[in-house]
Amino acid sequence: MRHRMVNSMKAARLHRIGAEFSLDRIRVPAISARDVLVQVGAAGICHSDLNYRNGVAPVAKLPITLGHEIAGTVAETGRSVKGIGEGDRVLVHYVVSCGKCVFCRANQENYCLRYQMMGKDIDGGFAEYVRVPASSIVELPKSIPFEQAAILGCAVPTAFHALRRARTKPGDTVVIFGVGGLGIHAVQLAARIFKAKTVIAADLVNHKLREAKRVGAEETVNASAQNVPKAVHRITDAKLADVVLDFVGSNQTIDQATDCVGKGGRLALVGIGAKTMQISPYKTIIGKEMEIIGVNDHLKTELIELVDIVRAGKLDLSRSVTHKVSLDDINMGFRILENAEDVLRVVATT
Repeated sequence: MRHRMVNSMKAARLHRIGAEFSLDRIRVPAISARDVLVQVGAAGICHSDLNYRNGVAPVAKLPITLGHEIAGTVAETGRSVKGIGEGDRVLVHYVVSCGKCVFCRANQENYCLRYQMMGKDIDGGFAEYVRVPASSIVELPKSIPFEQAAILGCAVPTAFHALRRARTKPGDTVVIFGVGGLGIHAVQLAARIFKAKTVIAADLVNHKLREAKRVGAEETVNASAQNVPKAVHRITDAKLADVVLDFVGSNQTIDQATDCVGKGGRLALVGIGAKTMQISPYKTIIGKEMEIIGVNDHLKTELIELVDIVRAGKLDLSRSVTHKVSLDDINMGFRILENAEDVLRVVATT
C-alpha cells in the first residue's frame, strides 16, 4: 500500500571517516514490492556506531546513514507485503539477508552469503524514515516504548546471542567484562533468563558496577583497582568461570578474560577491537581445553523471543536508556557515549 506523506526527510549522514555527522535533507527512500518504509520513533547509538564512524570497522559506502537499533511505525508497505500494515508499531532486525542461501534456510541469517547490515552496509535509522525489508520487521507491542524497543535491536539480543553461543546453562559461573550498553544486559540475562549460579561483572566505572549489582551480578570487580583474574580465582575458590564474555575487545581485557576461564570453559568475544590479538595455545585452548567463540549479531527468532520476555516482565529495560537526544543533536549523543561515565545506552528520537 502506498501512502507517501512527504518527499524529503532529515538524516544524520557520515560523509568522512572520523568526522562529525552532517544533518542533511535527502529524499525519503523509495521502497520495492517487498519493503516497508518505517517512520523512525527511536534509534539507539551503539558503541559499534563509534567504531564505524572512526574507521575501526569499515562501512560499505560514504556518505552513509548509520543507526542499526531502530523502532518506529510503518508508514508505507510494498505491494507484495502481507501481514504488515500502516500504523503498525515495529522493531527492526538490522540483518538484511537473502533468505535463499544454505545459511538462511537453516535460520542462520547472520551467516548469510549475501549479508548486509543496516547502518553499516546500507542506510540505517539515524533519519526520519528508513527502508526495511519486510522480512526484517518484528511486531512491537504497545507496552514497550520506542526508546526501549530500539535497544532491543542490538544491545539486548547480541548479549542474548552471546550467552547462547557460549552455551550458558543453569548453575554456571559467568564473568562479564564491560558492563556498558551490551554487558549490562548480559548480566541481567545471565542471572534471570539463563539462571547462572554466579555472575561476576568487571568494569572500570563504579557506577556501572553498582548497576550491574542491581540487575543480578553477585560480585563486581573494579578492574582499575583490582586484578580481575585474581579476584575471580578468589570468588570461585580457584575453579574459575564456566563462561566468560568480553564486551570490550582490547588485548588487555582478552588476556584477562582468558585467565578467568576455567578448565573446559568458554570465552565468547563480542567487543570489536582495533588490534590483532595474540594468545598462547597451550595456556588457553590446549592446556584448559577451553573454547574461544566469536559472536556476531543475533537472529530474528531471538528478537521475537526477547520481545515476549520483555512483555512478560521477565527482563527490565526501564533503566537501560540513560540518555536521550534528538536527531538534530546526534553528535552530542556520540559525545555522551564516548565521555559520560554514567552512560549505558543513548537513544536518538525524531
